[in-house]
Amino acid sequence: MQEGQLTFFGGVAKSGGVQVLFGKGKQAVLFDFGVEHSSLLFPKQLTLYEPVAATPGRELRQYLLGGMTAPLPELYDPGQLKGLDFTKVRRAWGDCEFPQYEQVRLFIGHMHTDHMAVLPFVHPDMPVYMNHDAYSLFRGMVAGGHCADTKAKITACDDLSVIDFGEFTMQIVEMDHNATGAAGIILNDGTYKIAYTGDWRRQGKHPERIDRFIDLCRESRVDLLITEGTRLPSDPVKAPSRQMTEDELLDRYSEIVGGADGLVYLQMSPRDLERMANMIAIATERGRKVAMEASQAIIWHTANREGIRILRDHPALEVPIRIVDATVTEDRELPYETVSLEEMAERKEEYVYFFKFPDLAHMIELEALGDRQDRSHFIQSDYSVKLDHADVARFLKSYGITGHSLSNGGHAHPEAISDMIERISPQAVITLHSRYPESQDTRGVNVYYPQKGETVSVTSIIAAASAAV
Repeated sequence: MQEGQLTFFGGVAKSGGVQVLFGKGKQAVLFDFGVEHSSLLFPKQLTLYEPVAATPGRELRQYLLGGMTAPLPELYDPGQLKGLDFTKVRRAWGDCEFPQYEQVRLFIGHMHTDHMAVLPFVHPDMPVYMNHDAYSLFRGMVAGGHCADTKAKITACDDLSVIDFGEFTMQIVEMDHNATGAAGIILNDGTYKIAYTGDWRRQGKHPERIDRFIDLCRESRVDLLITEGTRLPSDPVKAPSRQMTEDELLDRYSEIVGGADGLVYLQMSPRDLERMANMIAIATERGRKVAMEASQAIIWHTANREGIRILRDHPALEVPIRIVDATVTEDRELPYETVSLEEMAERKEEYVYFFKFPDLAHMIELEALGDRQDRSHFIQSDYSVKLDHADVARFLKSYGITGHSLSNGGHAHPEAISDMIERISPQAVITLHSRYPESQDTRGVNVYYPQKGETVSVTSIIAAASAAV
């Protein structure tokens, strides 16, 4: 009987871009479908400042020819390939041959671009699986213009659901990350159990989910653990500092909003809908109205209309949102009433403005027209553009705005990763999504370091990891 094997197309010794194909017999599943942060191109995010993005309409061709996504033509929409010759694509992979399967499925762990950037280019017949709340967020991102849609049929899965592919099963397990709906998986092919964490953290709102994942892996007697290691340092002696918990972050946010005289500008990712909900609710408790940039408001509205389960009965769902009219650039139906910059400037002390970096120029009107005695505050909360960005710093200085960084990241501390590895105690561990996987303390668990483009059986991984000790 043919045994299970893994092919590593992305995320190896790099941050982001995990693409791993697990196959056995005629069946396979590719888990995650993003593009690495450090690749030639990075998929455009509306929060970033002039990213080096692929050419519109030619994205897939450029990702493939640049070796940034799996060179398997069956994964992609033929219309997006535009007749691309795959013999040229394979050059980026040293003309390697890769396993062929009758049926390949796709699992998307969460809605950060480095894990799902290629989703819009998937073959229409490709079955795609993701957690229910991740799907709701995806629909919001499409509606808000943060992501193109896909022609593929997506199955939105319940937490802990098990999908039987015949040769193996896949269980979907909700995790905690700073993207709503993030999930990992446990694969069982009858011989081996393989767990993939996706991106995760312990300092978030739901550390109990991480404990549950560990317990499930222990109960299943997982043989191979594949974890992310984003925060691993180049020098293992120099561990990164502790990050505040989500509760500590929200408490500090509440203090800032409650003590502010002027407007509160809030830069945060609209892909973290639970934090957004909590910050909306806290703003309301502190007597503030909520104004939002248009695309964020559409993401919030659409995702909740789709039914975000983690936000069921959340008080933020009842809060009236105002869309800042200066951010409405397309002829589309808006889910909320608008508010003008002039109105906000007259009553700065009444608003928290969920703000997007490209709209920095709004500060000129909001601060120059408003009462300069009422000093505004600017909060950066796990947003891609930081307080020390030259443009942000210049605006804050020009208008005497107090800046605050309220961030705790979406990734686990090295100590937390070590704890997970030790508690699960697999036969072998692989650390992906990290520039420095060799710095991970695995507490005695054997390690395997894959190469990009490598295909290797699970048996060989475990044997090689044991032999390397």
